[in-house]
Amino acid sequence: MPFHQWSYNRGGREYRGVRTRRYTYVRDINGPWLLYDNQKDPYQLENLCNSPKYTQIQQELEKMLFEKLRETNDKFLPGPEYMAMWNYKWDGTDKSK
Repeated sequence: MPFHQWSYNRGGREYRGVRTRRYTYVRDINGPWLLYDNQKDPYQLENLCNSPKYTQIQQELEKMLFEKLRETNDKFLPGPEYMAMWNYKWDGTDKSK
C-alpha cells in the first residue's frame, strides 16, 4: 500500500509535519508527537514536544502545519477513511487505535 507501509499493529500511525531551518515538528492524528531543534540536536535524539520551554515554538509550528494542510486541502483523516474513499483493497484487520 503506497500510504500504509507500516501497519498500526507494528506501531504505524498517521502523521503530518513541517520542517523549518531550525525545527522539525510532527503531529499524529491524536495530537502533537515530535519536536526537534535541528541546530542543537541534528540527530533528533531529544524530543522537545510538550516541553514548557518550547510551548510558543510548538504553537507557531502547529499553526504553520495547519496552514499547509489547509493550502493543500489535506483533511488529515484516519487511514481507513482514505482506504474507503479510494476503494482501496484492505481486509480491515489492521485498524487504527
